[in-house]
Amino acid sequence: MAHMWRNDGGIWEAVKLAQAQTDVAALALPHLENASPRAGRGVKAQIIRTGRSGMEVWAVLAAPDALVRVNGGVPTAGVCVLSDRDEVRVGQTQLFFSTESLAVVEPFPAPERAVYCARCRRPIEAGSPAVRCPCPQCSTWYHQSADLACFTYADKCTICGRPSELDAGFTWVPEV
Repeated sequence: MAHMWRNDGGIWEAVKLAQAQTDVAALALPHLENASPRAGRGVKAQIIRTGRSGMEVWAVLAAPDALVRVNGGVPTAGVCVLSDRDEVRVGQTQLFFSTESLAVVEPFPAPERAVYCARCRRPIEAGSPAVRCPCPQCSTWYHQSADLACFTYADKCTICGRPSELDAGFTWVPEV
């Protein structure tokens, strides 16, 4: 799940960006003067998401007078598509966008075509316990049950090398 890193008294904190079940979601950027929790009313800048989980695109929409910068630049025509680890400044507030998620055992969604476990190479059945590698560039699926603990079988993801502990936490935190 996408999130923003914000510095809270010298400690970086991950703040989840809401995941609505609809194709489009919007939220006001924090710490903006006149920001409203309802998208579009009095909001000078917001982050929007389009698409569904796994196929989503996040972007900043900013009014011409909003004090918003993405990686140091003003969003062209008020729009900037976000990438993992982009810096977003709202006035004096520094935030970082991240698409990294945490490893979670969840029912495997019904796929359009067969998906095979990266460790054992057997098909993953819809509804069976599984884990998607939380690395944004990888997102590889593994079995994860008492019988087939494929994700936690080894120390790292077979594809990207990310730690395969279920409680590993985020691998990237801003250093600024």
